[in-house]
Amino acid sequence: MLIAVGVCLAGALGAAQVPQTQPATPPIELVRKAIANEMENPKTSRFYMWMDRVAKPKGSQTKQMVETPDGLIGRLVAINDKPLTPEQRKADDNRINRLLDPAKMREKTKQQKADEQHTQKLLCALADAFNYAYAGTETTAQGHQVVKLDFSPNPNFDPPDRETQVYQGMKGQVWIDTNVMRLAKIDGTLFRDVDFGWGVLGRLYKGGRFVVEQADVGNGHWDTTRMELKFDGKILMVKRLHIEQTETEWDFRPVPKMNVKQALEMLRKSGEQLASALSRDY
Repeated sequence: MLIAVGVCLAGALGAAQVPQTQPATPPIELVRKAIANEMENPKTSRFYMWMDRVAKPKGSQTKQMVETPDGLIGRLVAINDKPLTPEQRKADDNRINRLLDPAKMREKTKQQKADEQHTQKLLCALADAFNYAYAGTETTAQGHQVVKLDFSPNPNFDPPDRETQVYQGMKGQVWIDTNVMRLAKIDGTLFRDVDFGWGVLGRLYKGGRFVVEQADVGNGHWDTTRMELKFDGKILMVKRLHIEQTETEWDFRPVPKMNVKQALEMLRKSGEQLASALSRDY
């Protein structure tokens, strides 16, 4: 998720402009408060099911996702916005049915937790890595005030690792919902080539960009709703790297606490209804 900056950011900015008055709180304090809130309240204690569509240049895949105490599970429901063929359905069911093996599910959960920890580390570094300047305010469709800040590299920031080195070549804007002090959106662009290290060494080229949005998807539960990634570079300074995708998430619904078997059965039943609806459209 994002070169790990799946930093769960976001926002439904149904944005109407309002008079531009400088907020009393300095920009860096807004950022620190929002990050602290993200770290303390990454999610509610509820479990959710939602739709997830990832579009890449060669096509798209749509999955139905569900959270369990043992980890996140996703079942494929459409390829290029069309229902799966019987062969595709069988192949994907064989894939997720392997998660009934506790060892396989533990392996998947371990990777999910590693990704989450990586994201949190990058999130925590945002306050120190950049200088922030007030750039205006907006009002959401829900009537919340959102403060917009420009950010650019802090020359005094000493990256503690190769992951956060990428911040030294990035600038952009961040939106903070001041009603709930949550990060609503971040839009970052590389203005120069930067080295990075996410398990491998490489370089990302100037012009790379990411956009991550999150919103209250119901009952005070904030989650990622949209993410765009477009990066080019090299891995180990030899192999070409190209990342280009747009991920959207919607239809968030609370679900009961379930074990893996129960979650798979819920996904199967819900998926049959979705497949039937898709088939009627084609």
